[in-house]
Amino acid sequence: KQTSWDGEYNLGTTVWSSTEEVSSSITEYNISTVIPDPQLWSAELPNLYTLVATLYNNRGDICQVEAVRFGFRTVDIIDGVLVHNGKPVMICGVNRHEHDPDHGKVVSVESMSQDIILAKQNNFNAIRTSHYPNHIAFYRLCDYYGIYVCDEANLETHGMMPMGKLADDFAWSKAFNERVTRMVQRDRNHACIVFWSLGNECGRGRNLSLARRSLRTLDTSRPIMYEGGGGLFEGTGVTELTDILCSMYPDVNRTIDLTKVYKDRPVILCEYSHAMGNSNGNIHLYWKSFWDNELPRLQGGFIWDMIDQGLRKNDDKTGKEYFAYGGDFGDKTNDAQFCINGIFSPDRKPHPAVSEIKYLQQPVSFKSIPEGLRGFKSVNVSSTALVEIEVVNRFAFRSLTDLQYSWSVTSGKSQKALIYSKLLDITNDKILHISLDSLDFEDMNCECWLNIQCSLKNSFEMAQEQFKIVSSVKESKRTMPYQPLRSCTGMLKIKEKGNIVEIWLGDGLEPKQIATVDKSNGSLSSYTTPCGFEAIPYATSASLVPNYTRAMTDNDRGGIDLISKLMP
Repeated sequence: KQTSWDGEYNLGTTVWSSTEEVSSSITEYNISTVIPDPQLWSAELPNLYTLVATLYNNRGDICQVEAVRFGFRTVDIIDGVLVHNGKPVMICGVNRHEHDPDHGKVVSVESMSQDIILAKQNNFNAIRTSHYPNHIAFYRLCDYYGIYVCDEANLETHGMMPMGKLADDFAWSKAFNERVTRMVQRDRNHACIVFWSLGNECGRGRNLSLARRSLRTLDTSRPIMYEGGGGLFEGTGVTELTDILCSMYPDVNRTIDLTKVYKDRPVILCEYSHAMGNSNGNIHLYWKSFWDNELPRLQGGFIWDMIDQGLRKNDDKTGKEYFAYGGDFGDKTNDAQFCINGIFSPDRKPHPAVSEIKYLQQPVSFKSIPEGLRGFKSVNVSSTALVEIEVVNRFAFRSLTDLQYSWSVTSGKSQKALIYSKLLDITNDKILHISLDSLDFEDMNCECWLNIQCSLKNSFEMAQEQFKIVSSVKESKRTMPYQPLRSCTGMLKIKEKGNIVEIWLGDGLEPKQIATVDKSNGSLSSYTTPCGFEAIPYATSASLVPNYTRAMTDNDRGGIDLISKLMP
């Protein structure tokens, strides 16, 4: 019986049933069948079926009923590319610790559901259970909502010297083996699990090799990914223990090089873009490479990590609520700020980087026809005032007809839309035809932008884009596309008055003063946009002073104060 993915449980038609007589002396009984042409499960379309097993006694009375929801799907590596149901997929992943700001590691089903919905709303399609198997309810929710899961065994020897010491100690062989096999035996029926992980940062040794071999006797339907300890220590996610090249924190060039050195396996970073403190700054460079069609084996990764692991506490003096960590409870042995490296705060409020990550991972992108100026996205408004935007489908299984879009035009004078549309369907030609004939951009004398929002039908916004609007003018019998608006044209002129340098824009009778600079300290004392918006009012106290250095961030230090303690 089928369960729909649209948020409701709908009793479907029975696709198979069977009744078997079982001898009372039998303790195990196997039944198998073939379901023709099932609807397949994926993170985009998480189609589930429900298997119900009912046990009757010889009088026909029901003794026991068990039910499980499961999905039909395949996971393979073909020519070094990860394919799901026969199609390459991009892993837009995040590492997730089980954490609650009030209950610590006791996490409710409601909290699990909240995390999965947050992930989906921000274009994540995958979660790594760092660094232990999660509560069984979590996998059921991932089956239901549609999340690719890397299920990780509860193994980590991070901090030992050498890091792989226990992995080569035969006395620990049973512990390594059982932690992997118990995870597989418990979780293998979940469609959401597409990777197994042998653990995290345990080095490289025979106990891990034995555990991998035991895993393969239980399940051969999923690839294994395992990273032994990062670039500083043993194993960098490229050893014989892993089917996925899953190095931790390689820079962008090193990430690309992995696809050139190892051509038999996909590259999916198990951890990247460490979100501690002021961070995630160059993540756009990773995604420029991930979406590059010339790098088909470069298939995403898992950001570190999702949730800041702080605990809610009230200040004894002020009574103000805050999230405590790293010695705030008087604990002298602690992990400092290294448990505060999520893209969401402990109460699940997003940090600033989340909006950019959502944009970079969005499953559709937009291009103007023809493409605009290099360096920024723009659309050319000609005499017909008709703009055409191409929609690029990055989904593996969904059609663009599952989506709706709307558009609006805003200006540099106000965020209020000058004109906007209702929700519209995307047609099969993948082209958005937008008429802007109700606006006269030549007389507007102000910068304008075309904004596009895209969402699943009756669901949340999942993609957006903004194009600068430029107009065409005719000169010498030829079209000069991409001319700046008249408000931005003209020569820049300088006037000096003592220590103040005035910057003027425009020729003729009405030049505009757009900025002043204080020569004594190089500060920008005022700035007015060409549209007339006073961005920085003239006032000495509000000046922008050049600063060519900054305080070190947590990631600049790289945790060397903690890592140094582990060095022999």
